Amino acid sequence: MDNTIGSTDMPSLWNLKKYKPEKGHFMNFAGDSHDPRSVIIDSALGVLGAAPHNKDEFLDHIKWFEDYLGSYPAPKYPFPIDQQKVATGKSLFDKTCARCHASDRTGTRIPVEEVGTDRGRLETWSKQAAIEANKVVTDMGIERKGLVEEDPRGYITAFLDGIWLRAPYLHNGSVATLRDLLEPVENRPKLFYRGYDVYNQVKVGFVTSPGEAELVGMRCEVVNGKLLCEVERVGTP
Repeated sequence: MDNTIGSTDMPSLWNLKKYKPEKGHFMNFAGDSHDPRSVIIDSALGVLGAAPHNKDEFLDHIKWFEDYLGSYPAPKYPFPIDQQKVATGKSLFDKTCARCHASDRTGTRIPVEEVGTDRGRLETWSKQAAIEANKVVTDMGIERKGLVEEDPRGYITAFLDGIWLRAPYLHNGSVATLRDLLEPVENRPKLFYRGYDVYNQVKVGFVTSPGEAELVGMRCEVVNGKLLCEVERVGTP
């Protein structure tokens, strides 16, 4: 109990074949896993350290998931699209965003100092934690590239496929909508509700303001760039 807050959202599950380790790509927002197979294995094993009842059968299931999620396409935007705005937006994207999100940097780690976001996720993981977790899996007789055995130092530049469906944004989900993400940091909402599944076509994300979202959603507050939600406020991970 060291008062660190390392809350993080998870990257999308679709089209995992876009991650290519040979190009310097890493998995998870802090780049703490080598490849999709490792992430799928570790997710399937969970945190209990219980070995599979039948290793061969387990690995067959892993291969199925790897093939399925590797080729599963990102969902297409289901609402009308203004092509004139698309053209205008592309010009702006090419000028200000593409150098990271549509280049050789995409899928690679960017130092946290350059990203300019909070260090919370980095401070709650370590090289030693990766070594110990890898040993648990190795002792089960399961081979994979595994977790990266070094201290995390930055965040992965996200691929943008299916970006319309991935709100809230940033590695810790601290920005409610895509429109808010384009605002200066000081103008972004500091209080919103997440967990409501009604889509906001204007802001590109989900409805997060008090009202219906408040009835079914979870109250979240952004403090010093970190996202504090109700469950965290009462000490539950």
